[in-house]
Amino acid sequence: MLVERTKDRLSWDTLDLSWSSIERDWYGQQIDVPASFALIMDPASLWFVAKRDQRPRVLPGALPCEFTPELWRFDVAELFIRDVCSSRYLELNLAPNGAWWSAEFDQARQRSSTDDQPIQGLETHALMTCSGGWQAAACIPLSYLEAAFGFGAHSAVNVAFIVDSPEQVFTSKAKLPGSQPDFHQPDYFERIELSGKT
Repeated sequence: MLVERTKDRLSWDTLDLSWSSIERDWYGQQIDVPASFALIMDPASLWFVAKRDQRPRVLPGALPCEFTPELWRFDVAELFIRDVCSSRYLELNLAPNGAWWSAEFDQARQRSSTDDQPIQGLETHALMTCSGGWQAAACIPLSYLEAAFGFGAHSAVNVAFIVDSPEQVFTSKAKLPGSQPDFHQPDYFERIELSGKT
């Protein structure tokens, strides 16, 4: 999975992104409105940016850009990052309004801690478009990702979306097995491909 790399520090207002799209749901059916994302790394942070040209439904009570559990009950973008030397992985949920949640897992669906522990220094941003679409970003400190998951050129990641709530359509960039949606399959996450930005 492509992760662009730049030598310059990035900011929400000046992001210049190469988008990847997810156009099919868990069952291989074409979705009406694709979901798009970008991953880009500057010297201090990994940026996870998601967008969709469709009016979202956000978890009621989820405040913009605040840490909020259970975002997956409504529209959300999800980033997973697997440790390079173990089955540990990170799950980061990013709502269309910038609300976010994260958890560390020791292996599939086994959380490292039952307590919610927000990532220190993580920032989120969000924008609703005039047409009803949305774009949101999470800026994750590399110092945390490197210390907690050995993040680097050999890491494996996945990006997934839950859209069209309340019916909920599930999409995944990585090809995940199973007859029912299950994003917690770290063995199937994709190796990152680092690309220098010109």
